[in-house]
Amino acid sequence: MKLTPTRWKLTLAAVAVLGLVCAMGWAQQVGVIVEGQVKEEGKPKAKVQVVLTNSNTGHTYKAKTDKDGKFQIAGVDFGAYKVEVLDDGKVMFRQQTDTGQTAGTDTINIDYNPSNAPEPEGKQGSSDKKQPKMTKEQVKAEQEKVGQMNILLSQAQAAMQAQKWPEAETALKQVIAANPDTTKWELYKALGDSQKNADKEQDAVQTYEKGIQVAESVATGKAPQDPHNPNPDPTRAKAGAAQMATSEGNIYVKMNKNDEAIAAYKKATEIDPSSATAFYNLCAVQFNGGKFDDAAAACDKSIAADPAKADAWFFKGAALAKAGKPGASDALNKYLQLDPSGTHTVEAKTLLAQQK
Repeated sequence: MKLTPTRWKLTLAAVAVLGLVCAMGWAQQVGVIVEGQVKEEGKPKAKVQVVLTNSNTGHTYKAKTDKDGKFQIAGVDFGAYKVEVLDDGKVMFRQQTDTGQTAGTDTINIDYNPSNAPEPEGKQGSSDKKQPKMTKEQVKAEQEKVGQMNILLSQAQAAMQAQKWPEAETALKQVIAANPDTTKWELYKALGDSQKNADKEQDAVQTYEKGIQVAESVATGKAPQDPHNPNPDPTRAKAGAAQMATSEGNIYVKMNKNDEAIAAYKKATEIDPSSATAFYNLCAVQFNGGKFDDAAAACDKSIAADPAKADAWFFKGAALAKAGKPGASDALNKYLQLDPSGTHTVEAKTLLAQQK
C-alpha cells in the first residue's frame, strides 16, 4: 500500500518548559555581601576604591582593596548597581550589575586597563543625571512589593512543578499586572506555557506574542531600562523569542491550522536561524501540507544546525522522494543509521524500496 503524508505520524519537537520562574525573580535579600578582587592588567591592585551606586535609590556602598586587591562590602541591598573603581579619585572602571541573585554572597571580579578608563560622569559614584533618592516610605513600599512578587513567583514555580497550570497562570498574571513594563520575557514564556498546558490555546498564543515582543526588544538592545532586570542577556532573549514562536506553531498544529503553524515556525527561524528545532518543525509541517520542496529545504537547515536529529533526515528523505528529487535514499539511510528503531522506520524502509 502506498503511503501518503497524512497517514504518517507528524512528530514535532516540543520546546521544554523552563524552570526559570524563581531563578529570575524579584527576591530581595537584605544584607547581601559583595566581594571580589580588582586587578590592573592582570595584577592585583591595592588601595583603590570600589563604589556601588544603587540605580534606584542612589545609595552608595564603598570599600578599599587590600594588598591583594580584594574587597568586601556587607549589607548591600538587592538591586541594580553601577560599579566603579576609583584610583586617586579618577574612575578607572565602570559597569552595570545587580546584586542579591545568589544566597548571601555576590562576587564581582574586575580586571581593568588604565588606557581604557571610562569618560567622567561628573561626581564620583554618581551619574550625570542624578536619580532622585527614595524616601524611607518609598523604600519600604518597594521592599514590600518585591517581597510580594517573590511570594507569587514561588507559588508559580511550585504550581508548574506540580502541573497545576491554572494556579501557575493566576500567580504569573498577578506578577505581570504589577509590573506591566517588565523586560523579563521569561514571565510571558512561563505564563504561555501554563496556559498551553491548561488547554487555553488562544490565551497562550496572545501571551507568547507579547513575550516575543519583549524578548526581541531585549535581544536588539531596544528594551527600556528595567531596575529589576539591569543586565538582560540578549542571546538568551533571542533564543527565548524563537522558543515562544515555536510553541505558537505547536499550538496551531494541535488546532489543525497548518498555514498559521508554518507562519509561526518561519518566524522562529527568522528570529533564531540557528534553531534546529524551529527548522525541523517547519519542515515537518510543510511536508504534512504537501509542500515537499520547502520541507526538504527546511530540513536541510535543521540538519545543518543539528546533524544528529534523526527525524529531520527522515522528513528530508521523504520530501525528496515525494518530489521525485535525488538524494532521498541517502537521507533515508541516514535516518535508519541514526534511529534504526524509530517512529518512521517502516515508512523509511518502504520509501527506500520504492527508490529501487
